[in-house]
Amino acid sequence: MGRLPLPSHHPSRRGVSELYASVLMVGVTISLGSIVVAAALGSIGQAQEGSSLGASLEESASGRELSLAYAAVLSSGSCPAYMGVTEGTAMTLAFFDYGAVGFTPVEFMINSTTYPGNYSAISPGTIGQYAISLGTCAHPTGQTLTAVDAEGDGVQVES
Repeated sequence: MGRLPLPSHHPSRRGVSELYASVLMVGVTISLGSIVVAAALGSIGQAQEGSSLGASLEESASGRELSLAYAAVLSSGSCPAYMGVTEGTAMTLAFFDYGAVGFTPVEFMINSTTYPGNYSAISPGTIGQYAISLGTCAHPTGQTLTAVDAEGDGVQVES
């Protein structure tokens, strides 16, 4: 009978080292994570575009299409300046009607505050200007403005 080989004290190591394996696993994890994040952001963007498009199509279908021409605030001595812009307690809004039918607002919403009133109609192709007494200090930029007519149709814009 032959002799069995003695076990080697230094077995040869083949394969990937622990350091390289860790780096590879981190790379795979980051790659898969970025794919998931990109897919999530893409679906959020599509949802936002879809809701914006839906509102635009609804507006267009009703023939009521308005755009904000300008928003201005009359300065008031009791109001501070906000980022270099004077604030005031009265806001003037001007809307241009580029739709097929006129628009007669019955209320304006500035952010979440409603200002009902008897406002004049805007004919197609014209600008309607409205002065709104706010009762508090405000600045003309960064506001969410909504004009609503008697039928409940609303147009929302940002200043």
